[in-house]
Amino acid sequence: MAHKPFESRIQDLVYNVDVGIGLRLIKIGLYLLFVFLVMLLYTATQFKGFKNAEAMDYAQLGRNVMQHKRLITQNVRPSSLWYLGQKEQQIVPVDGHPDLWHAPVYPIMLGSWFTVTGAQFGKPEQGVFPPEYRIVLLNHIFVLLSSILLYLLARRLFDARIALLSVTVYFLSDMVWRDSISGVGITVLGFWALAAFYSLLVAVDRIEDNSLSRRWLWPAAWALVFCVLAFLTRYVAIALVPCAALYLGWTLKGQRGFVWGSVFVVVFLLAISPWFARNIMVSGSILGLAPHTALTDTTLFPDNSFERSLNPTLDAGEIAGALQIKWLGNMRKFYHEHARLLGDGLLICLFFTTFFYRFVRNTVHRLRWCILFSMVLLMSVAAFFGEQSFRVMHIFWPLIIMYGLAFFSLLLERLQLKARVLNMAVTGALIVLSALPIIFALLPPRVGMPYPPYFPGMIGYVSHMLEPEELMCTDMPWATAWYGQRTSLLLPLTVEEFYDINDYTKRVSGLYFTPLTRDLPFIRTLRSPRYVSWFPILEGRIPADFPLTQGIPLSNMEQLFLTDRQRWLEN
Repeated sequence: MAHKPFESRIQDLVYNVDVGIGLRLIKIGLYLLFVFLVMLLYTATQFKGFKNAEAMDYAQLGRNVMQHKRLITQNVRPSSLWYLGQKEQQIVPVDGHPDLWHAPVYPIMLGSWFTVTGAQFGKPEQGVFPPEYRIVLLNHIFVLLSSILLYLLARRLFDARIALLSVTVYFLSDMVWRDSISGVGITVLGFWALAAFYSLLVAVDRIEDNSLSRRWLWPAAWALVFCVLAFLTRYVAIALVPCAALYLGWTLKGQRGFVWGSVFVVVFLLAISPWFARNIMVSGSILGLAPHTALTDTTLFPDNSFERSLNPTLDAGEIAGALQIKWLGNMRKFYHEHARLLGDGLLICLFFTTFFYRFVRNTVHRLRWCILFSMVLLMSVAAFFGEQSFRVMHIFWPLIIMYGLAFFSLLLERLQLKARVLNMAVTGALIVLSALPIIFALLPPRVGMPYPPYFPGMIGYVSHMLEPEELMCTDMPWATAWYGQRTSLLLPLTVEEFYDINDYTKRVSGLYFTPLTRDLPFIRTLRSPRYVSWFPILEGRIPADFPLTQGIPLSNMEQLFLTDRQRWLEN
């Protein structure tokens, strides 16, 4: 075969760069460069360390999975000692304490990621604790993976233009990157949710192409797998399961649809039953103490007083009334402050407006209603648990973007703007308006370090006054567990409960008060029953029989560390 002349090859190369595959590769490369610049710029300007207690709790769980190959925690709550003590009918050790509060997938992923990337956990110095960058990177990877699924989903439901616009707005969403640097795993959960919706869409398309074929079972099975992973990442994600079953049943219709929807739910329950069995063996209940987090910040247990209680009093009638009050208050707050302002507030309005319009394709129409059903169900469940659970609503943001932009495109077409530049200008204006939150976030003033109360260097300094096998008691055990790598007990509700743990469970070697307690209001909080027994100690009046008699104020009197001897002179 004769080779082309040199001039012809040059012409082919110029053609490919100008209008062929070369131009497409250049566009893709420039788009990827734009994405990575946004990701790096946001991380560099907005991430100064973890600000969320839940992120530190997950991080220390992940490290324990890496080091001990078990889901154990160094963040020990008095209520956990009480709960396990009821089952075991004996004193529960704090060392190697099983975690009863969290679903397992995200901590296991963190532990595996730490292992793969060779994470080292030394004493924190100034600045960001280095392992936190690894956690942020893992979440960023799931943001990128989610964008691919969003593109495929939007292209399948609508067209390539809507898909590209959806991904662009997704990358320019402040909420997406804020969740990613938070370290709480919302981006991982969002990926499972998008994967489940995409798998369902493939299954439904195959059902409508040939209702007699069984080719739809494989994508439906993958949707089931992703629903299981979502639930085992966050329990409240169980709201996705009725949505998935409804979507399949609605498509298959009649008795057949009801049967397959029921099969989906039954197989889901069978798939998560091993985790239920683990929890029953460890704690005696299928979800451990996770359902009890609904008692947090109720009229019976203000703030975190349930977690701090070694002997909580639980009356079914009082609990039902307190939960009802909490649910109503949270639903009111979520609707007024969060639901209508999800993302940037603009696309969520367009999304809800789509429910006054019927899309031609039944697939698009049905999925939209199933998404709404799942959102309402999730918000109703999250109202029992509070702000952190409501953040799970963010997993619907990519779908909201997609439907909002699709409806916007329909409106734009009906305007029949003759000049193409006008269409581009209106679309660009929508993108800019949607991107305003991230634009304002990147502008000065810059985000500072998360102090008060979190200063990794100070926490590491205090924690390392204790030996690794010694027990610390503090008002932020999630931070001392993560940064200090010390088994940490949440400050009990009363000094008497502190004595009980110190005398009968394990001796406490250090008591660490931070601005979380020392900055509380004097009359309304420090003199309330939740802290009144601790108030003399906070003032420096140590009881004669108190086991920790040596104290040192830290950080301009904002913190106080008590121990059994002057350990700060030994470091």
